[in-house]
Amino acid sequence: MIEKTPPDSDRLVAVDAAVIAVVSLAICLWCRRLGWMTILVPAVILARLAVLARFARHEVNLRAEVLFLAICTLVGAFNDWNSVVRHRIYDYTVPHEFAWSTIPIWMLLFWGMILRFFARLARWRRLSPPEWPSDRIGFGRFSVENGFLKVAALLTLIFGTRQAIYHYYLDPLWSWLPFLFGVALYLMLFHSTRHDLRLVGLFLVGGPLIEMLYIQVGGLHRYPLGWLFGVPLWIVVWWLLAVLVWKDLAFRLERGLGRFFAEPR
Repeated sequence: MIEKTPPDSDRLVAVDAAVIAVVSLAICLWCRRLGWMTILVPAVILARLAVLARFARHEVNLRAEVLFLAICTLVGAFNDWNSVVRHRIYDYTVPHEFAWSTIPIWMLLFWGMILRFFARLARWRRLSPPEWPSDRIGFGRFSVENGFLKVAALLTLIFGTRQAIYHYYLDPLWSWLPFLFGVALYLMLFHSTRHDLRLVGLFLVGGPLIEMLYIQVGGLHRYPLGWLFGVPLWIVVWWLLAVLVWKDLAFRLERGLGRFFAEPR
């Protein structure tokens, strides 16, 4: 039997939301000051860990938390670097350190906190998250309970849609249509819940607003086909699919790390 996992508290969500808010404000005000941002972003992330250690030690396994944040950073940074540097589907317009990457180091680090916050938000008690991700996959009677199969299907869905955007990011229709199909397939194939729909609604509004803020106020990056105040339609739909897939994968990973680093009773 799978042990029940309690949802994340208001305190944990507030700490991570504060980190996102502070760095977002800095992006809007100072993202062209490379030295300042290079110091600020790591300092805020380290301060977050100190706050968790001081005020939420009973809620967080710090060793598991540090490793999970490191994994979030590697995943987020590689995905952004692959999209921007290798495939050139959009561009950063702020100063950067090295010729091999047009993305500043502070932004690559911030991607770790972004993914960490998404995972935290997906486990927020106010959204009534499930005690464990469902392993069910299939259509109607043709469904099975298989966690390995579901994870493989989720990774295939992400891989397929990413390959589509690499090829069609300049196409007014095909840049976003595969992502819309991916969201619809997820909701049907993985038997969507009210929690899924709450996350979709939240990111349908919040995702584009944050992107608009970074583009219009901060001047952080620039997209082709930026119809919605600089935001392309494919990004709007991509965030919906990404949060649905990540909430499942992140919870499995985070819980596995928590069990691995659990102190013996």
